[in-house]
Amino acid sequence: MLCNRLEVAVLLVSLRPQESVAVAEDGRSLLSRRQLLGLSVLWFALNFQFASLLPIVIPAQILLLVTPGAAGSAQQALVLGGLAALGAVTAVVLQPLVGALSDRTKSRLGRRRPYILGGGLLMLVGLTLLAASHVIALYVVGLFLVVVANTVSGTAGQGLVPDCVPARQRGTASGYMGLMTILGTVGSLAVASVLLSQNSIGHGMAAGTFDGAALFYTLAAAVLIVSIGITIVGVREAPHLHFPHLHHHASGVEAGTTENAASGTHRAPKLPLRQRFVQMWIAPWRHANFTWVFLTRGFVMLGLALFMTYIEYYFARVQHLTNFVQATAFNAILALLGAVCSTLVLGILSDRLRRRVPIVFISTACMALAALTFVVAPGRLPLWPLGILFGLGYGAYMSVDVALAIDALPSQHDAGKDLGLWNIASTLQSVIAPLLGSIVIFIAGHFGALALGYRTIFGLAALFLVFGAVFILKVREAHHHKPKPAQDAAAA
Repeated sequence: MLCNRLEVAVLLVSLRPQESVAVAEDGRSLLSRRQLLGLSVLWFALNFQFASLLPIVIPAQILLLVTPGAAGSAQQALVLGGLAALGAVTAVVLQPLVGALSDRTKSRLGRRRPYILGGGLLMLVGLTLLAASHVIALYVVGLFLVVVANTVSGTAGQGLVPDCVPARQRGTASGYMGLMTILGTVGSLAVASVLLSQNSIGHGMAAGTFDGAALFYTLAAAVLIVSIGITIVGVREAPHLHFPHLHHHASGVEAGTTENAASGTHRAPKLPLRQRFVQMWIAPWRHANFTWVFLTRGFVMLGLALFMTYIEYYFARVQHLTNFVQATAFNAILALLGAVCSTLVLGILSDRLRRRVPIVFISTACMALAALTFVVAPGRLPLWPLGILFGLGYGAYMSVDVALAIDALPSQHDAGKDLGLWNIASTLQSVIAPLLGSIVIFIAGHFGALALGYRTIFGLAALFLVFGAVFILKVREAHHHKPKPAQDAAAA
């Protein structure tokens, strides 16, 4: 109830009576709430079909595809780890490439939506293979297609935000995306848990697991079809963005451009391969804001990955809870409730204040404080306030994460490619966090101090979150001029 009142209050502050279509400082029309939802609904679908794959669905199916009859065998663990690494590496390679291709695509659908549609169609093929596979080789092919499709659609969908959203609505758009991400994740985990939790024992384990997984993939496909349909039909890409070579960012125009006398347009001469490589992949890191935002996201996501991966084992080994699964679920629910409360509200607020760095700093500090408490005072404090504090910080960070990255882009001309580079900061952590955690636990187990090992992991999580909070202070936000009264109305 309190969260709803806060959201309504912020919305009332941010909205004013509208006599005509509101226009932002950059000349683009402000988006209505319906349009913002249309931009963000894709994130609900992508997270709904992907969030529970590694923690729930894939491990359950691997039990039947690799050394059937054993649970948690070394071969199963090796296959699961290999699939996770394959997915992460694939995403790291594809994100900037897909972004760069979409930046230069010209079509009637625009430059982003063709990739969203193509990725969605490929994902349906991959989900079908995952649901129907009874041999590990075919299952790996299906998972590879799903990872590729998710990366293609997600990278292109993220590029719609700088293309379509005015600068003064980026925080609001980021808040909507964060909210849809959290809701999609919650829905995915809840549905997968219900469909597969009843099939872990008994003679009907194999049939029940395959049936539960097939139903999950069917629901994920249905959600995906609806969301992509909304995105393709409801999102309107600006026509001039279909031809980005006609519109150069101030820092992206080369001194040697030539002019086409017939059309009056400027065309940059074709650069040597080495120079094009540097311009595409090296030049973005010369922009200090972009680098600091990348490092901030990398350390925040590494801290989050360590915290979330080992929280259940922490309850079992450090606090010696017999109901550690329930404790994990309870704290996860509290954290997600806190995140839902803060995500959209603070995204809108960041647009009103024209500041995002303080929100990232405070949110990251809240998560670091919660993680540190698990290290210095295990079992001495009630868990529910820590879960809420962590969730509020997580939601606040998600509310401005994308907006801050777009603010720091070196050039709108290469927005898709640069956002793909920025996404690497989170994708790599899905490999680094389990590897780092495994090393710590191996060393602690060698000396018979597993409890200390898990507390060390949480200490590292807190340390990385602190690094993120410190690095974000290096970002220099641009000072936006206040709009004229006639332009200050948000779209209804």
